[in-house]
Amino acid sequence: MITVVGLVHVEAGRLLVVRSRNKKAFYLPGGKIEPGETPRDALRREVAEELGIEVSQPEVLKRYVSPAYGEGEGAMVDMTCFTASLLGTPRPTSEIAELTYVTRDEYREHAETAPAIHEVLADLAASGQI
Repeated sequence: MITVVGLVHVEAGRLLVVRSRNKKAFYLPGGKIEPGETPRDALRREVAEELGIEVSQPEVLKRYVSPAYGEGEGAMVDMTCFTASLLGTPRPTSEIAELTYVTRDEYREHAETAPAIHEVLADLAASGQI
């Protein structure tokens, strides 16, 4: 089980997703929790590293357990998703090659997609956020 955090940020009905260098799939900004780190601290660290900004008032949205894309047969991801206010304009930094905002249909059109992100997008669509 791979334990991670992810930022769910929606603007104008579109979800913010990022793609790491040398990878094809887009994911939520975030990543693995380091030893001794709380999930909120991991979210703050990962967003600062990946997007060059800070977040304010991160709140747990939902936890997803899904097949881990690109991690081998049977690998699973346990992702705690947060919402938060962004303090600044996100931009790709560190290992991030690009960022974009997508609708559910646009994400489905990508050749490489992560199962957990489909679940996040389905929940956002069901709640009328996208």
